[in-house]
Amino acid sequence: MDSDTDTPSSESDLPLRPGVAATQEQQHTYTLSDGNRFVLFGDSILQQSFSQNVSFAFGAALTDIYSRRLDVFNRGLSGYNTLQALRAQPLCLPMPEKASMRFLLIMFGANDSRIQNSPGGPDQFVRIEDFTSNLRHMVQHPCVKAHGEDVHIILVTTPPIDERKCLRADQEKYPTLGQTLRRTAANTALYAQAIRDLGEELQIPVLDIHRSMLAHAGHDHLTPPLPGSMDRPTNPTLQSFLSDGLHFSGEGYRLLYGELMTLIERYWPESMPDRLPLMLPAWDFQPAWKVDGEIQEPEWEDGGWGAPLKQRVIFAPGGSEQELLVTGQFTEVLKKVKKR
Repeated sequence: MDSDTDTPSSESDLPLRPGVAATQEQQHTYTLSDGNRFVLFGDSILQQSFSQNVSFAFGAALTDIYSRRLDVFNRGLSGYNTLQALRAQPLCLPMPEKASMRFLLIMFGANDSRIQNSPGGPDQFVRIEDFTSNLRHMVQHPCVKAHGEDVHIILVTTPPIDERKCLRADQEKYPTLGQTLRRTAANTALYAQAIRDLGEELQIPVLDIHRSMLAHAGHDHLTPPLPGSMDRPTNPTLQSFLSDGLHFSGEGYRLLYGELMTLIERYWPESMPDRLPLMLPAWDFQPAWKVDGEIQEPEWEDGGWGAPLKQRVIFAPGGSEQELLVTGQFTEVLKKVKKR
């Protein structure tokens, strides 16, 4: 084995939940609501999660599997630390009178954990105590509480870094940097642990991507020096998850996606994609389009698009005539909606 390479003795397959086809009954369960939101709130790792420059795009995959069930909103803010994000949060989440929010995934720490006063741009460092306080305020913010108690909040740990790849990327961006590290594996791990502790304190599920990546790299995430440190041989598995030592590669996003779907199935199985109703009925579900064999226009005054959100109900086969979406005249329907 190459002395400069730290290779785990065994490597688990990356968890990846495939798209699950809905049952016949699920395909015929639908809603007229204008949708629930799945909000991704974080830094550049989430901002780039829809990128087509990697082999697997986490945000795009999430949007695909929740298509017509939840609207995935990318509110990743490149370069932001938690202090900046806390100020921006009210502008990033939907107002409850406009749309409901089923999921809020929060992922920060990659910038907060940058070494204080390190060269290259304004200082992003946030002390761990303040970092934890900022995240606590995000979770308990009035703009989150306004959506009630049904919001599923997920905290994602700060992911590990690879110091060698980070240094090369930073030297390309800041040629005068020299050998100065702007981030270290050991310091980043402290922020990941702070999120674990906060999740336990607030009883909020934690997606531990830091632990997961290091486990795949053959490490327990606790014993120093950590994979990614220059005090340890290069770990090809960890490097395969990170495009530049900080941001995710396609395989990193694939792992994040698999861990997220596993977490949702564990804590909120009713919110798995195959168990949520479609927005609007399936095209071939005839009871939704016909009453007594004829296409008719629904009573939009009662529980239709013009009704308050709380009055909109989930429609299922076998409902009353007023519970059937019976229209082929979408232009006329939209005119009525616009008038309101």
